[in-house]
Amino acid sequence: MKPIERSRTAEVAAALRASHSHYARPAVFVDPFALELTSIGWRRVVSNRLLHHLVLGRLLGRLSPITAQIVVRSRYAEDRLDEAIQRGVTQYVIVGAGLDSFALRRRDLEQSLQIFEVDHPNTQRAKSEQLRARNFPKPSNLEFVPVDFEIEDIARALRRSNYRAHLPAFFSWLGTTHYLRNEATFATFAAIAILAAHGSEIVFDYSLPDEMLPQHLRRSVERLRRMTARQGEPMIGSIDPAHLKRELLSMGYSIVEDLTGQEQKWRYCAGRKDGLEPSAASRLMHIRLG
Repeated sequence: MKPIERSRTAEVAAALRASHSHYARPAVFVDPFALELTSIGWRRVVSNRLLHHLVLGRLLGRLSPITAQIVVRSRYAEDRLDEAIQRGVTQYVIVGAGLDSFALRRRDLEQSLQIFEVDHPNTQRAKSEQLRARNFPKPSNLEFVPVDFEIEDIARALRRSNYRAHLPAFFSWLGTTHYLRNEATFATFAAIAILAAHGSEIVFDYSLPDEMLPQHLRRSVERLRRMTARQGEPMIGSIDPAHLKRELLSMGYSIVEDLTGQEQKWRYCAGRKDGLEPSAASRLMHIRLG
């Protein structure tokens, strides 16, 4: 991210969630606030059916696997969160929150779940301005925790907040590791392992190294890299699953699930006629401390 700008990729992710919510039937994930949180340009595109068809259907049709990746990972994380809440978890940490709207969508949890959005201060500043501009009152259980993952420890950031380290928490970390050096990603896992209570959980997604991808998929990933780099947010992180699992086990995590793109498709997109299918270049993992 450029120092003085909000995250462009966060805007695109919100726009793609909005597009899916408005036009996909059935929707894998419904986000009625996504349209309001993205930029005015994207709001115009998504809300106008003809513009939507021209821009997202024709000009940017290759973003379909990215849309699938975004909505599937959001659905998966919130499904796992609901299970954690049923087990008594009262803290939800959204790492790299971007323009996530969970706190707005789940007002029913305002008295029972404390939500911590951890992200770059520029993105949080822009989001706060957007909430005010759209007349969305900030939920009382939502706390912004500013952090730059490349230079600061997430544990240090959370210690500045009202996060209670002695209680288990559920962490979601979506759409972020792709933009971090692997060293920063592993440092974040290590910091959470030291800070979080036994039984805390994390759901996150990660990119596979190019050498693990078929040639046609490498070309698609390279196009995406060029696009995000032009936005000032280059994709620089990819991790071999075997190496990732070894590192996580050494930190005290257990692996609950590691879903391939195909497994994500079977679980959330089976039988669809619109071609919505997550990319095989990214995986979803669910881990637990202890």
